[in-house]
Amino acid sequence: MENLSLDFYKTLIRSAPIGYAHHKILLDENGKPIDYIFLDANFSFEKFTGLKLDDVLNRTVLEVLPGIKNENFDWISYYGSIALNGGTQTFLQYSETLKRWYKVTAFSTQKYYFTTFFLDITREYNQLLELKEREETVEKYMEDTQKLAEDLAISKSILEEALFEKNLLLHELTITKEKLEESNKEKDKLFSIIAHDIKSPFSGFLGIANMLSSDIESFSREELIKIAKSLKETAENVYKLIENLLEWSKIQMGLIPFNPDRFNIYYLVEQIYQLQKVNIERKQINFQNQVPMDLVAVFDWNMLSTVFRNLISNAIKFTPRGGYVTVKANLDEERLLISVEDTGIGIPESMLSEVFKVGAKTSRLGTEGEPSTGLGLILCKEYVERHNGKIWVESEVGKGTKFYITIPVQNL
Repeated sequence: MENLSLDFYKTLIRSAPIGYAHHKILLDENGKPIDYIFLDANFSFEKFTGLKLDDVLNRTVLEVLPGIKNENFDWISYYGSIALNGGTQTFLQYSETLKRWYKVTAFSTQKYYFTTFFLDITREYNQLLELKEREETVEKYMEDTQKLAEDLAISKSILEEALFEKNLLLHELTITKEKLEESNKEKDKLFSIIAHDIKSPFSGFLGIANMLSSDIESFSREELIKIAKSLKETAENVYKLIENLLEWSKIQMGLIPFNPDRFNIYYLVEQIYQLQKVNIERKQINFQNQVPMDLVAVFDWNMLSTVFRNLISNAIKFTPRGGYVTVKANLDEERLLISVEDTGIGIPESMLSEVFKVGAKTSRLGTEGEPSTGLGLILCKEYVERHNGKIWVESEVGKGTKFYITIPVQNL
């Protein structure tokens, strides 16, 4: 982590599960947008467009996709407005040339340049169309059933049975529609996270890099050390964010296997303690592992390790110097109960109900300015629920926070 570079940061972006591209707008002699160049893109760009990076980079969109000029939606003018005027826009649009629907977030951090993050939602959109057709079919079925009942004077019992079946079908359609809407909401939340938590540090990162590349000789050694430290901290935080985003996306796609086995929880907590020892000693935190040394339970090691790592890291981050962080656990015939408690600054009541929600604005600085991504507790909730367990928090501002986890033994 000491020598993270812009190239390494770009490598992380290129590996992200969403499409990414960076462009420069081209203007005519009157300042009107007439084309744009592909300056950079990631591997998901190829997946979501069907275009090879070697055929796209350093070429204009009209060279790569000449048919785009004839589409109903004016992509060049729309992106040109963002590149010239700044701001962030999120929209849903169909590309007639690529024959795909996209959910796009576009923003500009420098005049004449713009960046896009996007997902191919063609499948979801078609599912919504199919759902609409099914709803229309049901409505027609209802009308035909009613007319048939009137024409043939069917008995009340037969009519009630038909209505019951119709309502059951409507109920199934409603559930399907809600699942599709929830899926789109999750995508919206993911875009919200990316637009807010990646754009700001990325803009600052590029700004410092441009400043150094154009006038590095004017800085003193002390200033360069300070700038390097700032770059390192920014890159580390963005790296953690992207790492958490990748892990969260793998969970959503079901790509993380669940492998429960018998493990010692005390030993697991000790491993996390060793990883956090530098931060614990730096802040003079009194860390207490009160888990019985012989406590063995059935769980997925990697998942519960991620849970403990996030909870203990947060406890250290939000506890002032000289405070306490205590980990406890006990096991009975029905459940495993775990708690991570600190004597830190606490969580405001208005934020308590939001800490486990995707897209909620819950990230904040630690007691000594330590950054956070806001995704750690979301991963904790996903992994605890994968164990059929529950996680909740109790906190009071100025008096500390206590996270509880229960995992039912019989459901593992």
